[in-house]
Amino acid sequence: MARISLIEPRNASTEVQQIYEHRLRGKPGNVHKAMAHVPPALTAFLAFYASVGKTIPPRLYELVYIHVSTLNRCNY
Repeated sequence: MARISLIEPRNASTEVQQIYEHRLRGKPGNVHKAMAHVPPALTAFLAFYASVGKTIPPRLYELVYIHVSTLNRCNY
């Protein structure tokens, strides 16, 4: 069970629904649903995440993503 409740699109505020639709193309992941409790934090996270993804090669980006998940013992 998740420690932080996830905000599903149908239960989201109008602001969060707009973020889900326009920034995430209607497909929020669980991390987005958890961060949706604080919409400004979610918006900042998405901007940061997008900028990092554009500054390094896709293969390196994926390797870093997998390595950090492994370090954090995150099987998801």
